[in-house]
This record gives sequence, structure tokens and C-alpha cells, in this order.
Amino acid sequence: MDKHSDEVATRIRFGLLLKRIRDQGGLTQQELAAASLVAQSTISDLELAKKKTRRSIVVRLDKALNANGVLLGAWDTLFAGAGMTTYFREVADSEQAATKIQEYSLGLVPGLYQVESYVRAISELAEPHATPEAIDQIVGARQKRQELLEREHPPRIIVLLDEAVLLRRFRDPKVMAEQIDHLLKLSYRRRLDIQIVPIATEGHAGLGGSFKLMEVPGNGTFVYIESQQTGMSLKQPEVVASYERTFAELRSAALPVTASRSKMEEIRGSIT
Repeated sequence: MDKHSDEVATRIRFGLLLKRIRDQGGLTQQELAAASLVAQSTISDLELAKKKTRRSIVVRLDKALNANGVLLGAWDTLFAGAGMTTYFREVADSEQAATKIQEYSLGLVPGLYQVESYVRAISELAEPHATPEAIDQIVGARQKRQELLEREHPPRIIVLLDEAVLLRRFRDPKVMAEQIDHLLKLSYRRRLDIQIVPIATEGHAGLGGSFKLMEVPGNGTFVYIESQQTGMSLKQPEVVASYERTFAELRSAALPVTASRSKMEEIRGSIT
């Protein structure tokens, strides 16, 4: 996809989200225009993907729609998304609108919960020839996504981490120490559960790889799976149902939240 086509696709995604939130709020374009002090023609152009707009206008629309940062977060992710791969932008957009996120990771801490030093370490390993500026963009995009965790009404999140994720070491031992410290802090947050699947679990259902399930109002539930170079969103009901069963099996195999926190503290204590 060329740069122009990518921009059009991005505007389409934002327009559909704006219309969905407006419809859910029971507002016409004219009513939203009056409430937000944004021209009705601008709202129409946004919904029809005819143009993008300034962030200050999206702030007013988000407030008028009582969107709790969902619309603004999507704008930031889509239009300030330098450092984000094209194929992931739709997922990042859905992430901002999701009411529930369930993810299992076999190899790395998922992006929503990564600290800066961890992002830099894995990005430099994945792209050894990347410039410092490119790495900075990746870090910035990751941190922008993470702002959804600071909302007054964040999505319900359940994270299952294979214990091997926490046992991985980098050249600088402080990287994993900082990352586990961050996970421990997150583990006390409301609406966010972090559970560890013990490495001793025999032949568990997650050995096929990491995945993320997201529930998005008006768009149902879909699953996202990613390899090193690409990613794929799957929406077929039978496929989604299969991954939901796998997630349920993995959660049954995982340590409870409190025991998972103790496991993280134990692993953190072993890092010198």
C-alpha cells in the first residue's frame, strides 16, 4: 500500500469510529456540531473520510460525545502514528475503542505494558540498522498507545504471560528489572489482571504463539496474531471462538492474580 492509500485507509477508519460513537450517543451530525462547536460540514467530511483535522477539534468532539478519550486516543494513534507499522494501525485503533482486551504472550511483554528501556532493547534487536530517530519514533508510538491505561474508564484487560517472558535477559540486566517492576505496579490497577502461565505447565494450549482478543462496540470481537514481520486480524466467528477457548484454557492453567504477583516478585529478586 502506497503512502496516499495508507492515509485514505486511516481516514476511513477514523471516520467510521466517529460515526459509530455518534450513533451510539443518539446524536445527529447537527446536534454534535452544536454541542462541540465544530462545523457540521467538518463532521460530515471526517465521517466520509474526505479529510483529517486538527487534534484540538477531536478534543472537542470527544468531550461532546462523552467518549472518555476513545476518539482522541484513536486520533493520536492513527494520525500521530510515526513508528507504527501500517498493518498494526487498525489494531491500535481498535485497541483505543475496545471495552475488553484479552491477550496471551509466549515470547515478549505485549506493547501496552512495555517500559521505554524494554521497547528500545527489543526494537534494536529487531531492527539492528535502525537510526536512533527511528527507535525514538517507535518508543513514542508505544507510549501513545499506553495512554489508554490512564483513562478514567479504561478497558477491562486480562494479560496472560508465559513465565518464559519474564525469564528472558538482555545485555543490560536493568531492562528486565525495570520491566518486571512496571508489571508489578500494573498488577494492582483496577480492571487489569496479569497472570503467569508457569513454565512447568505441560504442553499447554498457548504453545502455538501469542494472540490478542478484543471486544469493540459495534464491531464485535476479533483476534489479532502477529509474526516478526507482519500481523493478521481474524474476524470469522469460528476462528474467534477457537481462540476464546484457547484463552480460557490458558487462564485455567495460569496462576491466580495474587500468586502471579508473587511469582513476578520472585523472578525480580533473582535479577542482579
